[in-house]
Amino acid sequence: MTRIALEPYYLHQDQVQSLLGDQRTKSARARAARRSDPAAALPYVLASELAKALPTLGIGELARCVLDQDVRSGQVIGAELEFAFQRDRDRDTPGFKPVNFTAVLNAGEPVRVAGMFNSARTASSSAIGSLTGSRRAYLIGTITDLTRERIELRPVFIGIRSFVDDDLAAEYPTAGLRVYPSDIGQFSGIDFASPLTEAELEAVLRVPEDTVKHAFAGLIGESYVPKDWGGERSDLYTSRVFARGRQVSAAWLFKGPGYPRAMDVKALGKNGDQIDRLFTEPAELLVLQHCHQIKPSLVGMMDSYAHDARCPRCYMIIDGADTGRILRSLGLLPATPANPPLRNQGTEPSFPRSVETEPGEV
Repeated sequence: MTRIALEPYYLHQDQVQSLLGDQRTKSARARAARRSDPAAALPYVLASELAKALPTLGIGELARCVLDQDVRSGQVIGAELEFAFQRDRDRDTPGFKPVNFTAVLNAGEPVRVAGMFNSARTASSSAIGSLTGSRRAYLIGTITDLTRERIELRPVFIGIRSFVDDDLAAEYPTAGLRVYPSDIGQFSGIDFASPLTEAELEAVLRVPEDTVKHAFAGLIGESYVPKDWGGERSDLYTSRVFARGRQVSAAWLFKGPGYPRAMDVKALGKNGDQIDRLFTEPAELLVLQHCHQIKPSLVGMMDSYAHDARCPRCYMIIDGADTGRILRSLGLLPATPANPPLRNQGTEPSFPRSVETEPGEV
């Protein structure tokens, strides 16, 4: 079972207690009272209680809400972004030490995320150093203002969010929600560190999507491969994947030579709705495969969906290079010279820019 853990840097106790409600707040305060320093312990106990409550509080990920066009003033959301923190000492007053923060959310189009908080409410004196400069952090806050290009937040919590699988904690203490192809048992015989030649990358762009889907299904051991149809939420659903030593259900989205270029959020339907549909599948692992490069903005969107506190799941990205390694292991790529040109040795060749396709080709 996967659970959420929160470590606070900043925590507004009154607002957190309002989110938790009377019963959870009473329980947290009772636990803090048993500590040697109840006042110092309370922010951490409240953060622990908040982590347990998150799946039931209906707090969605900001990136997912923006992609779904489901954002409004007064909404409480969560966001894990690379924030830039800066003290605003010119506005200091007794008990008020403001810190401004900004970040950029890429959900197809860049959206600026900004706000301010009182650093006098940090969880401890040592936490102040964690809220300066540029730092990746998880923030829970209320939307106080928004436009198409900017979202303003009033923070309730800022800190570190972790996802812990208690069943795997002993073996994989920091495994995280992103699963890599090398974590898949059925891919154990594939060398994912081996380079691909430019010719092999070109060849990947010409392998039909249906061929790739059947190849992956055969390697996984899935006998039931559905035909494509317009209302599908995924291209392949299976319960036969072994990830990190455990059998899991997985839903796959395949993108082949019909889109022979680097993929971003816009490539997956209006408002990226193919990602949204993929994450409605009842699967523990959501997989995006493409015949070319997958841009960081799209990886970030998959990560945001996976980290949604209402239903956290694992996800996997298989780009054109890893697809090529898998297809090569199955003999589905043409043979290449044993000694590639010197300029390619020891490096991963760049992806070809594009491949021309005939109208209607998939």
